[in-house]
Amino acid sequence: MKKLVLSVALAVALLQIGCATSSQTSVPLRVGSYNIRLSTGDKGTPNAWANRKNDLVAHLRSLDLDAFGLQEVKPDQAEFLDRNFPDYAKYGEHRGADRKSDEASSIYFRTNRFECVKGGTFWLSETPDVPGLKGWGAACPRVCSWALLKDRRTGKQFCFANTHTDHVSALARKEGMLLIIKRMKEFAPAGTPIVFTGDHNCRETEEPAQAVSKILKNALYCAPKSKVTGPWRTFSGWKWRDSEYAAVDAMKLPPNVRNARKGSPDADKKTNGGYVWEDCGARIDYIYVSPGVKVNSYATHADPRPGTQLYHSDHFPITAEIEL
Repeated sequence: MKKLVLSVALAVALLQIGCATSSQTSVPLRVGSYNIRLSTGDKGTPNAWANRKNDLVAHLRSLDLDAFGLQEVKPDQAEFLDRNFPDYAKYGEHRGADRKSDEASSIYFRTNRFECVKGGTFWLSETPDVPGLKGWGAACPRVCSWALLKDRRTGKQFCFANTHTDHVSALARKEGMLLIIKRMKEFAPAGTPIVFTGDHNCRETEEPAQAVSKILKNALYCAPKSKVTGPWRTFSGWKWRDSEYAAVDAMKLPPNVRNARKGSPDADKKTNGGYVWEDCGARIDYIYVSPGVKVNSYATHADPRPGTQLYHSDHFPITAEIEL
């Protein structure tokens, strides 16, 4: 009888362990991407960093993210964010030759949720391990930072990569993205889930996005349509809109129309009752995930600064709830 009782107790214990493990392996996490607009721009305007930085921090905190990538982070902004996000750790070097000056594409993650196993930063140029250099006719140096994060709750690892590709040179955007894809195979061990974020300065129909889409999935299209919220555009250019063209509605338009650039042949095409490309606006910020990652929801946050018709940045933050 004692042996039977022990056997039953052991079976119950094993079942409980199995259930705990099962529940832990599907713990959701919230990820995001946000171009916060560099602090040296917009001097003497309501959009100057000094006027919006506290609102931006409050907005970013309200998103309740577990891990996120930022772009256009100047050293003074990094210092300010570090003070205001003491419960997060940061990874990523600045793009200057000294690795400390100019902009960074930083990765932030909750320290009570993740630990950084390893990470790195490389430059989007023909010599990616030489800091401070511009590549393929880019207007300025560009970097990609990555971190291999281990979830303290489940023990699972995933790789978070974040970048900001060039805004001038189409060749630099293309070659830079191809370099990142090549490096992903090196810094993300086989089978490791990947989250790739950033301001990619391109539409989904253009070469850089098309190249990434061959190996990763655009999280926007992986979420249930009922769980996609917010506008299509992610770049506002500080231009206020009383109403936004919703992402779920833009997704019903032909890709060449919703992604048209000003002056292109598709920019003047009217579809869906007369809507034209200006209604959609530029969607150039992305969250990509590797196949096998489940996306529960996706949002673009066009919230204004409290009591104003001003935005926190000239880009909107994008977020997704995922399960590895």
